Amino acid sequence: MEISRIESALISSNIDPACEAQYNLRARHPERTEIYREFAHRSAQTRRRSGANLDLRYGAKDASVLDLFVPENGSRPPLLIFIHGGYWRALDKHDFSFIADAYLSQGVAVAMPNYDLAPQATVSDIVAQVCDSVSWLAEHGESLGYDDNRIVISGHSAGGHMAARAICREHIPLLAGKLLGYVGLSALFDLEPLLSTSINNDLNMSAQEAQKWSLYGNQGLFDIPMLLAVGELETQGFQKQSLDFSRFCEKNGHQVENMVVPQRNHFDLLMDFASGSNTTSPLFDKTMGMFRKPGNQPDLHGEP
Repeated sequence: MEISRIESALISSNIDPACEAQYNLRARHPERTEIYREFAHRSAQTRRRSGANLDLRYGAKDASVLDLFVPENGSRPPLLIFIHGGYWRALDKHDFSFIADAYLSQGVAVAMPNYDLAPQATVSDIVAQVCDSVSWLAEHGESLGYDDNRIVISGHSAGGHMAARAICREHIPLLAGKLLGYVGLSALFDLEPLLSTSINNDLNMSAQEAQKWSLYGNQGLFDIPMLLAVGELETQGFQKQSLDFSRFCEKNGHQVENMVVPQRNHFDLLMDFASGSNTTSPLFDKTMGMFRKPGNQPDLHGEP
């Protein structure tokens, strides 16, 4: 069977066309530009909120800053940490500020770290940087107005991978007893398939590095509830990432739920994660449920 010139070029550059089709989302989703435009419009409004603390420094690197949004009710709310995606090479926390609105309305503070991007930084550098941000947040709740003993950590795409690395005991031991749950949104747990894609042209990730940072080792996850969500319209590659990891976690005794959100793709899945109380969203409700578990001081509220 004759192959196209594009497929021939991919093969000659050590790119697997099958993997490329599953993970090259820039080529697959041209509509993401319009989705990001809407995200940016909503996020600009969020950053103008009176409770917004922007560009708080958690480390020495230029990009080691985070945004923190705290409800204005005067109590010490629990904290949702959201780590943005972009394949470790793109995007910024400012693109996703709008996510905070729904959680603020329910009495939850939201933190969004930034981090360096490839190719100027390696995946190893970036994972360590994000773990530093989570560690910093776990120690500064009293001074910044949230309860750092009630934390849910979440992330989208590559951010979901880094959030999962942050709940490994070996990385941030001080999180013990502080974590209420993990939410992975279209997350990556096995990085080795990316080695055969054009994405790795920017990441320059070695096979050893991909294996080291995948989530199937013996790093030991904290024993917390986990929710893995993907869109119904996502590639089989991303759906398989969540399904396989949920099975791995269940086999190792963890409480985990795998969720496929109807009529959502890799990008607009975040609309359900940030839907709030005005629309019905099982993904948002299940995330909020992690804060409302018995014994987790469910003093959440809605805005009047």
